[in-house]
Amino acid sequence: MTTFSHIQSLFEVRRKSASNYFLRPNLDKILRWVLILFLGGLFLFGDYVFFFRVIRYLDELPLQVGEELIVQMLNVVFLTIFIMVLFSSLISSLSIFYMSSDLDFLHSLPMHEQAIITVKFWQNCVQSCWMVFLFSLPMFIAYGIYFDVTFSYYLYLITSLLPFVLIPCVLGSLGIMALMRYFPTKKAHQILSILSLLFLIGIVVYLRFLSPEKFFDKQVSDEMIMAFVDSLKVPDYEFLPSSWITIGLNQWIEGHWKKGLIQEAWLWTASLSLLGIFAFISNRIYYLSWCHYQEIKTAPVNKPTISKNRRSWQSRLPLSPAFRALLTKDVKIFFRDPSQWSQLFILFALVVVYIFNILNLPLKNLVLKNVVSVLNIGLVGFVLAALISRFVFASTSAEGKKFWAVYSSPMDMKKFLIGKFLLYFPPLLFLSELLVVVSNWILQVDPYVMTVSVIGIFLITTGLVGLGTGLGAMYPMFDHENVPEISTSTGGIIFMIQSLIYVGSVLVLTAYPMHVHFTQRFLLKNIGGFGVPVSYGLIILLTVFVTVVPFRRGVRKLQTMDL
Repeated sequence: MTTFSHIQSLFEVRRKSASNYFLRPNLDKILRWVLILFLGGLFLFGDYVFFFRVIRYLDELPLQVGEELIVQMLNVVFLTIFIMVLFSSLISSLSIFYMSSDLDFLHSLPMHEQAIITVKFWQNCVQSCWMVFLFSLPMFIAYGIYFDVTFSYYLYLITSLLPFVLIPCVLGSLGIMALMRYFPTKKAHQILSILSLLFLIGIVVYLRFLSPEKFFDKQVSDEMIMAFVDSLKVPDYEFLPSSWITIGLNQWIEGHWKKGLIQEAWLWTASLSLLGIFAFISNRIYYLSWCHYQEIKTAPVNKPTISKNRRSWQSRLPLSPAFRALLTKDVKIFFRDPSQWSQLFILFALVVVYIFNILNLPLKNLVLKNVVSVLNIGLVGFVLAALISRFVFASTSAEGKKFWAVYSSPMDMKKFLIGKFLLYFPPLLFLSELLVVVSNWILQVDPYVMTVSVIGIFLITTGLVGLGTGLGAMYPMFDHENVPEISTSTGGIIFMIQSLIYVGSVLVLTAYPMHVHFTQRFLLKNIGGFGVPVSYGLIILLTVFVTVVPFRRGVRKLQTMDL
């Protein structure tokens, strides 16, 4: 058989697997997809309304500033998509090409290596791109509807997005293969850490180039505004794929089809050239790097000698032996898997950029300070939701096919999930409270706002960790090929949608008490009443509901499941 025939066979297996999943659904799958479509539709509609209003507001700005800002907003969105796909591809490539459970079987078959590489590459592309593409789609639709474009705009967008996302996928996959081939496998953790830190530095430098805080000064001239708009072109380098697709899309909408097609041709030329380079290099280094990984993985580990009188930090915790054993196991698994802990650097980058920009806000502007202090709660909640989706939700499924060992141990499923909750709740609570307290301290908020923020983020963290633990047990995925795909499963989508709705609801319920407080403080008017305690009571009831109900259903699911 030829390489193409082998590729066809592997894709046919995956097609049949997907067909069996979608064409033979049971009642549980049907209800799950109905819930996903309903909640996902509501979220995407809200995303569309938000971007539509942003585009309309920018377009109404004077001095043609809005037109430049809209174009540069597209450029920033495409640049963000490129970076997110690149790092997602870097992280998922490590699991897909080297840690997937089916690789031992595939490499034992009389099959061309290029066929395995091709199928795994496209799997990596889909896993790295689909969520980024889905959440950015409402913006492109809002852009097209607002400017009343023709159908050719959407056709051009789709045919340009495909080569655009292929470029970072190729770079990520090829980078991991080179890393695993020419560096010791145990050093991959450190290399990924360096790449993540470089990502952090790049974001900070880019955002500080913009310096948008100067516009909150009342004495802003038209010349300063135009200079700022012109400075937005700093990242608009002609060699960046994000610039190619932004310029091409803008030229196409303006009717300059020939120039738009030239930019799209650059995208296709670059992506096809990189695919050819990837096929040439990967065929020569992938199998050797995979064999190297197998040798390192199965090599005996020289454990350092530990004094018998020395106690581990887990043994000092006031926990039962069962909880202590579970905690030790989960901590070791977490730090041994670079595809899990390396993503903390990306989160750390977002946190640092967020605090860094708050430091540069005009603290003399009282309105801005109060608005940011209220939004702090929701922004931290959204960051937590993304983090919990990746770690807490996937924690039960990460046990894999060896879950039977936990299932047959003298620990019931309720204590098992309580252990998962207690493992992740303290560090996440510390991170979220630190972010809120530092942000509000920089903003110099009053004690009432600080108290509401601290208590509110405590409730949000409790609700999200409980929701992630419960839904992770309700929708387990023990037969996963790699851990990152757990958070992108149907259960992971349900968790992300429900968590965003929960955080948004808490933010809306918090807005009224904050409005009453600011009115009383600055306008000396008391407009409060039963609405304030009712809002706080609803937040508490909502938190109890999203924490307890999914947790109980998750326990019931694990107790009755058939292993």
